[in-house]
Amino acid sequence: MYDADKGLVLLDGKDIRSYQPAERTQKIGFILQEPFLFTGTVRDNILYGNEKYTGYTNKDLEQAIKDASLESLLVLFEQGLETKVLSGSDSISLGQKQLIAFMRAVLRNPELLILDEATANIDTITEKLLSEILNKLPDTTTRVIIAHRLNTIENADEIFFVNSGEVIQAGSFDHAMDMLLHGKRVS
Repeated sequence: MYDADKGLVLLDGKDIRSYQPAERTQKIGFILQEPFLFTGTVRDNILYGNEKYTGYTNKDLEQAIKDASLESLLVLFEQGLETKVLSGSDSISLGQKQLIAFMRAVLRNPELLILDEATANIDTITEKLLSEILNKLPDTTTRVIIAHRLNTIENADEIFFVNSGEVIQAGSFDHAMDMLLHGKRVS
């Protein structure tokens, strides 16, 4: 989203700035703690920026959602795809907004999926459900998870701590926990 101050950000070995915006959008999905949604329906917000599903009927889209193992999230909305979303209002909860962003990102089947505190406003049962969905993503999808809750990163291949602008490699979850328990320069 921002140019690097130093060095390069590479995606598939290519400077990320060299991609056309639409191509970059297809390759990278992200879910933020406070996702951007607009006035419309759950359907409108799920399909935002995803041309693959243009022209899909609700039945077709529901099948795509099922194929992506997301149907358990859709049932959390009273009127399913037609549930109204009002931008800047409390028509749905913050947790539901994160679920919409989650469905939007996963349906894109991105090569890189960035989750920035993506489960901060979701209960532990739903968080477990999201974790199971993430585990079903293709092995070719790289997941970058930014989180404060350690259970969110329990299955990560590599863990890094960021402390006062410094990046500290922690390795496995067990090693990260050991670092925390023994107070090794981590906040």
